[in-house]
Amino acid sequence: MSNNIDMLTLAPEIDRLHRECLSLIMATTNAAHAPCASYTPFATMDGLFYILVSALAIHGQNLKVQPDLDILLIEDESRARNIYARQRLNYQVTASPVQKGSAEYGEAVTLLGQRAGKTVALLDALDDFTMYRLTPVRATLVQGFGKAFVFDPRDLSEGAVALNEKNIGQYR
Repeated sequence: MSNNIDMLTLAPEIDRLHRECLSLIMATTNAAHAPCASYTPFATMDGLFYILVSALAIHGQNLKVQPDLDILLIEDESRARNIYARQRLNYQVTASPVQKGSAEYGEAVTLLGQRAGKTVALLDALDDFTMYRLTPVRATLVQGFGKAFVFDPRDLSEGAVALNEKNIGQYR
């Protein structure tokens, strides 16, 4: 990626969305690639997202057969200056289950509980819930009209590329 924009200029907005959004919107697909839009609370740790979802939910079934999905963190409608230009952060991610009882699982449940409340402990005790680690592959930050940036969340040293009509095709 070209080093068009230094990530230090985008980091405050990325951090704000991570902090203020308690849930993420996810777009999963099944084995036949039929889409499903859903949401779930999340926690972050070491650049990864953690979600606790039921295997009885459609998105839980989808994650078992199709680990590639998109997630979206988006500014609250009530705070947006323009409903068409809500600030948002989209990640292409790959989901993988986290082994229950592992140190990683314990840390993720604790962080999720801190963000989402006591319900996490209840859900964690149910057999049909699985903790997934979502590993970001690509990210897009939209700050408003004509202010969209794509970056590799695994290597922020590369910076971000400002999207425009000439280059958007190569990043989609």
